[in-house]
Amino acid sequence: MKNKKILIAAPNYWTSPFQVGSHHYARIFARNGWEVLFISDPISSFHFLVQNKQQVYERKNIYRGHIKSGFKNIHIYVPFALFTPNDKPFFRSAFVTNNWQRFTVPDIFKYLGKIDFSSVDVIWFDSLIQSFLIDKINYKKSIFRVSDKLEAFKKISSNISILEKKLLEKIDIIIYTAKTLKDYIKRFEEKSFYIPNGVDFQHFKNAEKKIPDDLKEIPRPRAIYVGAIDEWFAQDYLISVARKCKNFSFILIGTPNIDVSKIKREQNIYLLGRKSYSEIPSYIFNSDVGIITFDINHPVVNTVNPIKLYEYMACGIPVVTTKWKELELINSPAYLASNVDDFIYGLNYSLANFDKKKGKNKIIYKSEKQMKRKERLEEGNLIREELVNFAQANSWEKRFEEIIKILNQQIN
Repeated sequence: MKNKKILIAAPNYWTSPFQVGSHHYARIFARNGWEVLFISDPISSFHFLVQNKQQVYERKNIYRGHIKSGFKNIHIYVPFALFTPNDKPFFRSAFVTNNWQRFTVPDIFKYLGKIDFSSVDVIWFDSLIQSFLIDKINYKKSIFRVSDKLEAFKKISSNISILEKKLLEKIDIIIYTAKTLKDYIKRFEEKSFYIPNGVDFQHFKNAEKKIPDDLKEIPRPRAIYVGAIDEWFAQDYLISVARKCKNFSFILIGTPNIDVSKIKREQNIYLLGRKSYSEIPSYIFNSDVGIITFDINHPVVNTVNPIKLYEYMACGIPVVTTKWKELELINSPAYLASNVDDFIYGLNYSLANFDKKKGKNKIIYKSEKQMKRKERLEEGNLIREELVNFAQANSWEKRFEEIIKILNQQIN
């Protein structure tokens, strides 16, 4: 009996430091016996003019076949084209957005035929600029995973928005990752399903305990942030917290896409740059608090269901974050701070009441506003076990089970 096939069209390349839902689902489909083709967004010669050349060369090596997935049944590919869509003049035009695939080397459709992926059981879209595939590939069911409102991104062209509208019409199954996205796709309610982000629980639960070399000399307690440092990252907010919390060291892991010169001037904020996915758990485990400092006024943030929240908790450390609607709705054991002073309060109570070695946690939550569910509290204290259990209940495997149920119902 032939294995089922799934083609996943994803924005991020396979070895990207941003391991998001499409990566995790690809691995789980593979572990469940599926043949997987993971195609990420294309590159062109123009990519080599950008500053972050390391990522460009990684993508080039995937295109050339020099980097493999690590799975026998996951094929990875980055198309190479004469030009590709981006936010610059000409490259954001309708012509480039709709026709870049006609200028791929080798021809992308010949490549799909060569590896026997012109016909699949499921075609899955996280990437909009690859949405042309829905008209070119034979498939039984199609899935589009919506994780953001496009209109919230300044650099997204109207031509990409048109692609999204067309794909929403054609697709069989829509998965949306945040409850606050429900209204965004309400026209398609009958084929839409809420399946939030998750966590590779074992990857983080079984974190390498050895402290990384570049973390050794940074004094404890350590508050760590892992992820995108982009326009929605509230660096002024973090600076205010850091200046009032001189007893904490603030660790940032990720490649900044914004000017962080102000952050670099702060003595207790440490920019450690990009780390591989395999390294990240040891950084989290050897920190004391996981933090998320997003600008709640940025339009992107309100629909974010943050993967890092689950990852911090899987490592067994408490989480303090700025408060936005989606976080209130998921009802996690994180401390949701209303302002800078409240954030500092959360940090200090996490530190004072959390003993990682003993596995006991008297975290936080003395604010009456955050004591809505008394049954979760023991005299205002939570235990470490609740953090880990929450992460485990939100694993990618659990999400996968939901998706398979939906697929089976649709097929039957």
